[in-house]
Amino acid sequence: AAVPVVKQNLREATEAFQRETIRQALAQNHHNWAACARMLETDVANLHRLAKRLGLKD
Repeated sequence: AAVPVVKQNLREATEAFQRETIRQALAQNHHNWAACARMLETDVANLHRLAKRLGLKD
């Protein structure tokens, strides 16, 4: 069986996963940040900080 080639380091892969997970949660919650935070079981302030760090918001 072929071994997949890793093109990202762990931090980049983690950030890509977080970015996509937040995007999907926002879409499912009609861009409601509080509902998104509840769905992801995190504090809304932490979600805003993470989204800003990941480039998802200004």
